Amino acid sequence: MAPIVGFSLLAIALYYSDIVQAALAAISILLAVVSVNAYRSRSEGRYLLLALAFVSLCVASVGTTLLELLVGVGPTTVQFVEVYLNPSLELLMVVSFLVAVLWSTKAKRRIVVAFCATVIAIGLTTSAFYLVTSPGVAGGAQALLPAGCSRPVGGFLIIASSLGYNDSVAHGAPVKNWPIIDVTKGTDVSITVCNTYSQVVGFQVTHYLEDSIESIPPGQVLRVSFLANESGTFAVYCAVFSPLHIYLQGGELNVL
Repeated sequence: MAPIVGFSLLAIALYYSDIVQAALAAISILLAVVSVNAYRSRSEGRYLLLALAFVSLCVASVGTTLLELLVGVGPTTVQFVEVYLNPSLELLMVVSFLVAVLWSTKAKRRIVVAFCATVIAIGLTTSAFYLVTSPGVAGGAQALLPAGCSRPVGGFLIIASSLGYNDSVAHGAPVKNWPIIDVTKGTDVSITVCNTYSQVVGFQVTHYLEDSIESIPPGQVLRVSFLANESGTFAVYCAVFSPLHIYLQGGELNVL
């Protein structure tokens, strides 16, 4: 199992040129193994809590990283991992680590247990509220568009969200091309890209917009324009690593 995970992380690092994310996942695996072995050697409460903390970190980190390799995973799975699973694991990690650090006498243990219960209760309440109201979650509010997010005159509007570019996950991206932009050769192409997702996303177009990596922070807008002076089909894609990266690779610009 370990060689498979290691190979997957290496593949991601090489393909997406994101050594940092792969390194974080590898470190989390190492910490999880060390903490579990420490608990096996000394079966004490604090070591169990440390093991729980680092295993939670490992699952969250590796799960987010390997999500890139699971082409075809539906939007429900992506949203569950991003909105509920990872925040819950991160909360469990923090609480477990704090309890392990404060664990000493019985009196302090009672205080720590009460503190732990309070944090978990707050976390669960916040998670439930976030699930109901977060943009991009089924049954929640509609995503709020950033200021200035509007279709340019005669141009195109692309919205990046938890469902990809213009809901590309629902349209089968990256196996099926989406979004598709059709223009005539010699046209001045104007595109506005709005990021309603919780992480940075990128926007590139082969041949026309690939000299530098264009990144869009959460809640920001990117406006690009270029002259469609060469006929053909060109890929519209994201060059910034994120949990939704694989779903942002199926765009297409057709210059006719």
